[in-house]
Amino acid sequence: MTASRTTALTLLLAASLSACAAGGATPETPAIATTATGNYLSGFVAQRGNDPAAAAEYYGAALKVGPNDPQLLLRGLAVALQDGRGDAAAELAQRLVGQDPANGLGNLTLAIADARAGRYAESEQRLQRLRRNGPNAILAPLLIAWARAGQRNFDQATESLATGGNPQVDVSGMFQLHAGMINEFGGRAEAAEKSFGGALQGESPALRSVIAAGRFFERNGRAVEAEDLYRKFTERAANPIYLATDLARVRARQAPPRPISQAVEGMAEALFDLGSALQSDRSGDLAQIYAQTALWLKPDFPGARVLLGSLLEAEQRWAEANAAYAAAGSDPTYGWSAKLHIASNLDQLGKSDEAVRVLEAMASEQPERIDALVRLGDLWRSKVKLPGPLPEYDRALSAYDRAISRIPTPQPQHWSLFFSRAVAFERSGRWAKAESDLLKALELEPEQPSVLNYLGYSWADQRLYLDKALPMIERAVELRPRDGYIVDSLGWVNFRLGNLDRALKYMEQAVELRPQDPTINDHLGDVYWRVGRRAEARYQWERALKLEPEPEAVPQIRKKLEQGLPTP
Repeated sequence: MTASRTTALTLLLAASLSACAAGGATPETPAIATTATGNYLSGFVAQRGNDPAAAAEYYGAALKVGPNDPQLLLRGLAVALQDGRGDAAAELAQRLVGQDPANGLGNLTLAIADARAGRYAESEQRLQRLRRNGPNAILAPLLIAWARAGQRNFDQATESLATGGNPQVDVSGMFQLHAGMINEFGGRAEAAEKSFGGALQGESPALRSVIAAGRFFERNGRAVEAEDLYRKFTERAANPIYLATDLARVRARQAPPRPISQAVEGMAEALFDLGSALQSDRSGDLAQIYAQTALWLKPDFPGARVLLGSLLEAEQRWAEANAAYAAAGSDPTYGWSAKLHIASNLDQLGKSDEAVRVLEAMASEQPERIDALVRLGDLWRSKVKLPGPLPEYDRALSAYDRAISRIPTPQPQHWSLFFSRAVAFERSGRWAKAESDLLKALELEPEQPSVLNYLGYSWADQRLYLDKALPMIERAVELRPRDGYIVDSLGWVNFRLGNLDRALKYMEQAVELRPQDPTINDHLGDVYWRVGRRAEARYQWERALKLEPEPEAVPQIRKKLEQGLPTP
C-alpha cells in the first residue's frame, strides 16, 4: 500500500465522518428538568432509548438533589460507564460502595480505577468481593489473575485461572489464552507455550487465541510455526480479514507487535474478550460497559474500538459507531474491517455517495482483496427493490464482476459472491446468467440452503426441472426448517407438481412463519383456490394486496380476485 493511497483514504474517511456529524445524528443537549423526579424519569427513558449520554446528564442532575439515592447512584454509574465517562463513574462508585460495600458494579469500577493507578493489591481486594455468578463468574477470575500479575505473583495468577470460572460454561480456551499472555508477560516462555497450546486445542480455535499464540511464536524466533498457524486458520475461515496483516508480516519476516507490557493491558483484554462474547447474547448494554471500561484501561485499544462500534451499530447509532470505528481505522489488524463498517454506516445515514467513494478507495488501496467490492455490490443492490433493467443492478454487477476477477480459483467460501451476483442477474431479467452463477455457488457449497432454495424456487416458478427442484428445496427445508421463505418454496414446487395436499400443508406452515409476507399469502390463496376453498382463497389474495406486494404482482392478484385461477 503506497503512502499516497493511505493518505487519500484517511482524508476521505475524515471528511465522511465530518459529514455524518453534520447530518444531525449527534443527540441534542438534553433539557434538564427542575425536579429530581423529572430528571430521573427522563434519564430512565433515555437509558431505555439507547442514549447513555443523555441519561448520564439527567441522572447527574437528579443526583444533585438526591446525592445519596442508591438507585440513582447505580443507574448513574451504569450509564457513565456505558458512555465512557470513567472518572465520573469512579466518583459515583465510591459513593455507592460507601452505602453498599458488596455492590458488584461499584466494586468492579473501583477495582479498575485502582489498577489504572497501579494499585494492584487494592484492585485484587475489590475484585474478590464480586459474586461469582453471571458474567462475573468468568470476568472475576480473569481480572484477579491480571491483578496478581501486576503484583508479579505469576504462580497465583495462573492458578486462579486453572481453578476459577463457571462450571456450566466451557471457558477453558479463554482462560488458557490469558494464562499464556500472563506467562509471557512474566517472562515464562515455557509455561506460556504450554498455555497457548491449550488455547489452540480443537479443530476450530478462537481467532484471538490464534493471533496471541502466533505472535508469541514470532517473538520467540518461530516464524515458520506462526505462519503455519495463521495459514491454517485463514484457509478455514469464511472471512480471514483479521489475520491478513499477520500472515503478510510473518511471510516477510518482519517484527511482530510487542507483547503486553502492563497488567492493566491484560485487564483490558479480558474485558474485551467478555464483551465480545456478550455481543451476540442480547447483552448490548453490558457489552458496551465492558468495551468502554477496556478503553478506560487502554485508550489505544483498536479491538475495543471496533467492538464498541459494532455494538453502537446494532443500536442503529450510525454516526457514533463510525466515530468509534474511525479511531481504529489505521490499525493493521482491525482497521480494514472498521473501514468497511464505516462505509456501510455512511450508506445508512443517507451518505451513499461518500460510502461508494470509501469503498472504491479501499478497492484501489488493496487490489488483491475482494471485500470492498463485494460490499459495494451489496450497497448498489440494496438500492432497488423492484425487478427490471435498472442502473443500480448494473452497478452492482460491475462491482461483483470486478471482485470475481480478483479470485484466481474460487473456493467454497466464495459461494456467497456468486450467489449475490446471481440475485442481481435474476432481478435484472438475465436468468441464464443467474442460473449459471447459482449452479456455480452450489458447486462451491452444495449444502447451502439459500442457494438450494433460490435455484429450486426459480425453476419451480418457471415450471422448469421440477423433478430437480423438489429434492433441492426439501433439503433446504431440512437444513433450515423455521425459514418461512424456504417452506413456502417447498409448498410452491409441490403446487406446480400438482401435489395439492402437500402444497397446502407447507403453504399454511409458511404463512404461520411469515404472516406479513405478501407473496406467501398470495401463494396460499392459489392453493386454497385449487383445493376448492374459494372464500379462503379470496381472503388470502385480499390480505396479500394489503401487505403491499411488488407492483407487478398487484394486477395479477386483482385479476385473480375478479376471475379466480384459470383451469390448469
